[in-house]
Amino acid sequence: MKVFFIGGGNITRIVLEKLGNRIERCWYYDLEEKQIPCQFIGNSFHVPVEADVVVEAASVEAVKTYGIDVLKSGKDFYVISSGAFADEEFTRKFAEALKHSPSRVFVPSGAVGGIDIICALEGYLESVKLRTRKPPTAFGMDSNSISEPCVLFSGSVYEAIRNFPQNINVAVTLALAAKDFNKVRVEVLVDPSISQNIHELEISSPVGNYKLVLQNKPSPNPKTSYLAPLSLVAALKKRIEKFIVG
Repeated sequence: MKVFFIGGGNITRIVLEKLGNRIERCWYYDLEEKQIPCQFIGNSFHVPVEADVVVEAASVEAVKTYGIDVLKSGKDFYVISSGAFADEEFTRKFAEALKHSPSRVFVPSGAVGGIDIICALEGYLESVKLRTRKPPTAFGMDSNSISEPCVLFSGSVYEAIRNFPQNINVAVTLALAAKDFNKVRVEVLVDPSISQNIHELEISSPVGNYKLVLQNKPSPNPKTSYLAPLSLVAALKKRIEKFIVG
């Protein structure tokens, strides 16, 4: 597999480490050269002709800036910063470009679980509720200033994005899986009894009701859960393996 990475940071390093010799050749684009075992194409963006796939491992802004150029290249595109698709104008332009491209776009599950359930429930899904609990320090609050959990926000995905943009990728990935942003509700709490972020997911349908609790550990970059790049690794493995589960 020949891979072109947008971004040469933490996520790209983890993918390279986990996939090892399954990656035959790789390139990366970044604003500056990094110490990773891939060819740096410089800071002028272009998709190498030899690449099989393009992997975004950078940011929401990177998807919005370079995503349509990737589609023009015809390469399959893996997007970890799904929050870009919360921008309705960008999403319209991206969807139109995709109609005229042989590219396929893959959005890994990222830092959340339950995506397989939501996709399986297409036509039956009633609602999805994402409850994110964080310690006071995550909001820049004094740990002694609050004694019990407190709801800071409750509303739609679009409202959550405006108020808590750091949760954007998880919320948008759920909404994309549901194929309806209106079916996903988001609640954000500050909880002095915890020391790490916790995502609680409730999925409702006539087929069944499901609850998941995710206590993600950080990757070497503490702003990114380790599960996010590992989900990207799993998605890329499906491209080359012959026996696939899930």
